[in-house]
Amino acid sequence: MQFRKSLAWAGAVAALTSLAAGAQADEYPERNVTMYIAYSPGGGTDVMARTMIPYLEKYLPGDGSIAVENKPGAGGEIGFTAIAVAGNDGYSIGMLNVPAVVTPLIQRDPNYDLSSFTMLGNVVSDPGSIVVRADSEFETLEDFVTYVRENPGKLPVGNSAVGGATHTALLRFLGMEDLEVTHVPFPGSAPSRTALLGGHVAASIMGLGEAGEYHKEGTLRILGTMAAERWDEVPDVPTFKELGYDIVAGSDRGMAAPAGIPDDVAAQLAEAVKKAVADPEFQEEARKQLLPLHYMDPDAQAAHIADTLEKMEVVWERTPWGQ
Repeated sequence: MQFRKSLAWAGAVAALTSLAAGAQADEYPERNVTMYIAYSPGGGTDVMARTMIPYLEKYLPGDGSIAVENKPGAGGEIGFTAIAVAGNDGYSIGMLNVPAVVTPLIQRDPNYDLSSFTMLGNVVSDPGSIVVRADSEFETLEDFVTYVRENPGKLPVGNSAVGGATHTALLRFLGMEDLEVTHVPFPGSAPSRTALLGGHVAASIMGLGEAGEYHKEGTLRILGTMAAERWDEVPDVPTFKELGYDIVAGSDRGMAAPAGIPDDVAAQLAEAVKKAVADPEFQEEARKQLLPLHYMDPDAQAAHIADTLEKMEVVWERTPWGQ
């Protein structure tokens, strides 16, 4: 009899423990989560993150909210490092930009590597685009190429960070055509766009989504985009491939957490990312923000980042952007 009571008691304790563990998992997040953004407020990554946050909160079971902390600088390295070295309790996450997150691994020895992150899913893939003011003398991409070819190194072209997605996309194109410009880096796409609008640079290499609104309203002109095909939101913008330049390049923006976060928390975060991207209301918001959505699950995201690292190593060998 005593043995049966002991078994019953043990079973009750096990059941209560299991219920408690389940309740604890279901309660995540119990407090606010910090999302690190490696670029300045108002840029493409920042806008995407802030647009997505309400939908992440919608699909996470707990009551905690998500607060943004911008950490711009060093081509995104400061923000990526902040994600990597944050606590691994699941209350620190961030936006991971590709190829920006891999370029420091090629140039130097940052305080992270790819194993420093738990991938949570990719959200946006934004192709690089060459953009000028609406009143620019460059009306076509060929006008731009002709001028640069005839005036090597003279044209100031803005980008959102040395070694970042826009910069390396431009380097790839320039290398293909043996062209040279004066690169003018800024700490994010928003200040790069502001400089272009103010006439401080003659052109800028930007994400298609970042420039699309200004192209549609007529203040900027997108000469061409490094996308695989035209985007319905700006159907008049030709691809580089259409214009005879075989290049597809740009920026992927996804989510990650520090390595070592609890498996159940990682699963909940990854599921929230997936559901948020699929949410019709978020998709409508993304359309309004001109965010080119492209979901990849964590495994596909990790494989894509590893592949991008290999491709950027080839670019570095040909054109070392940090030198």
